[in-house]
Amino acid sequence: MLDTLPDTPPARPDRPPVAPVRRDGALIIASGQVAATPDGGLIATGTVGVNVDLATARTCAWRCARNVLAAVRAEAGSLDRVTALKLTVYVACVPGFAEQHLVADAATELLLTVLGPESGAHARAAIGVAALPLGSPVEVEGTFRIDDD
Repeated sequence: MLDTLPDTPPARPDRPPVAPVRRDGALIIASGQVAATPDGGLIATGTVGVNVDLATARTCAWRCARNVLAAVRAEAGSLDRVTALKLTVYVACVPGFAEQHLVADAATELLLTVLGPESGAHARAAIGVAALPLGSPVEVEGTFRIDDD
């Protein structure tokens, strides 16, 4: 099969589908979510340190984490038996910006609020990047576990 594929990707009029989550047994891996509101608009666009301040970036991280939890809840049916394992928070920021962890803290705070101090505690990475999809200043992805009854 691999030998019969072209060397370049085919031109597509649309984007390939990406699942909001993938489940493998008790594990749920949530795709990256941007700071989209229920109407589909973004809370903010741009780069932290240029046209997005720290407070707005934290609001975006909170919304991203909320969108991740909504996708996990849709897969699991509820969040009652869900435990957070790992979050990765990407922050579109200027070179030299060193407060990604403060942005990511807002996503962590949401998980601790919603899932509680035991189930919401998680490992985390906060990473500065040049740009994110749709111009969102923040994107969050996560790995979760559904606990047995």
